[in-house]
Amino acid sequence: MMTGKGMKWGSVGLAAALSAGVAVFSWLLVPPVSEAQEAGDMARRVEAAPDGSVRFSYEAREGVCGDGRHISVHSDGDEDDDHDDWRCHDGPIWVELEKSGSRIVDFDMWVGPTRESSGAPRTDLGSVGTREAADYLLALARHIDGDHGDEAIGAASLAADVVIWPELLEMARDQSLDTDTREGAVFWLAQLAGEEATEGLEEIVRSDDDTEVKEAALFGLSQLPDGAGFDALMKVAREGDDPELVQASLFWLGQTGDPRAISLFEEILARN
Repeated sequence: MMTGKGMKWGSVGLAAALSAGVAVFSWLLVPPVSEAQEAGDMARRVEAAPDGSVRFSYEAREGVCGDGRHISVHSDGDEDDDHDDWRCHDGPIWVELEKSGSRIVDFDMWVGPTRESSGAPRTDLGSVGTREAADYLLALARHIDGDHGDEAIGAASLAADVVIWPELLEMARDQSLDTDTREGAVFWLAQLAGEEATEGLEEIVRSDDDTEVKEAALFGLSQLPDGAGFDALMKVAREGDDPELVQASLFWLGQTGDPRAISLFEEILARN
């Protein structure tokens, strides 16, 4: 769920829609050669590990904390979330992959204290650099089977001191990727890039073929700081020819409380 300027998850799942739960799934263990090179040593180390769980950790960015189950993310120093019923530790981020042969069959991540594995033999890669971890997770996100690409993107987006929004924009634009993966990229693009994301999100609304991704981009515009996406939302509401997108833009404009949005609603009601 989202609270104030921060975000808090009631489980270890990090989906773009902030839904709970961690599902069992299967993805390619090692991405194509060019992407594996970008992911650095991590892909080779995971590939070399025996079957069972493979664990690594890395530093969380400022404002990210957890207790091994819950995860809370604050932005701009906001501390509105109430942790009275659980202790929120400032990292690290833990990722645990379940490996079977050449494939990953389960994925888990959490923030805070270490915890026991599910019982399978474990390979612990220890603490790794945030750039290496983020590159590896983003490369994997491109090849996840099903609707779990946003999980890996979310884990990468919480890494400290890395700039990944250009990669997220590229993924958001890539219409060959799974829709849910692209929606996850759009969500985190808006969270991480701020005003720099405006142009990319507007382009997705204008030209993408996937309505769900367009709607995710409208949501992303509504999340930009200091109302950076407001004018783009107004343009869709006034000039859009897709009723679903117009309705979505009106909804997000209504959440802003901006007097200009109220004036637009009055204008639309007067026309009708």
